[in-house]
Amino acid sequence: MEKPIENFWSLRLADLRDVLEANNFEVHIAENVDSAKKIVREILPRTGAKSISWGGSVTYVQTGLYQELKDYPGIEVLDTYEMGLPPEEMLERRRRALLVDLFITGTNAVTETGKLVNLDMTGNRVAGITFGPRNVIILAGRNKVVPDIEDA
Repeated sequence: MEKPIENFWSLRLADLRDVLEANNFEVHIAENVDSAKKIVREILPRTGAKSISWGGSVTYVQTGLYQELKDYPGIEVLDTYEMGLPPEEMLERRRRALLVDLFITGTNAVTETGKLVNLDMTGNRVAGITFGPRNVIILAGRNKVVPDIEDA
């Protein structure tokens, strides 16, 4: 068997895609960071988004999408984690982020049964996923895939 690790993940992610799609998620599988960025760039025009914000997501920052979308022409970026902001302003921006056209975030875990597991300090990420923004993109690396909630 050639490339056993790649084959394992290909099969596991295909199964995960099926269960997530059964739960009404639109799923895209990226082979690497560049592929993930390309997928987000392709989704962006379809949303018609004029405003973007994000909930805490290391993946969003580490992929370079955070900086890339800050520089994207014609889109207002509501930065909820801008350095140096007073705590009151950060909280107010997180509230306003619930009204943007596109909310980008991560998730703590994705179960093999198609459930997202999220724990939040202020609730802005969970609120953004479940209510408010017109469109949501959830970025998750394969390191987030777990068998069930107990393993999350």
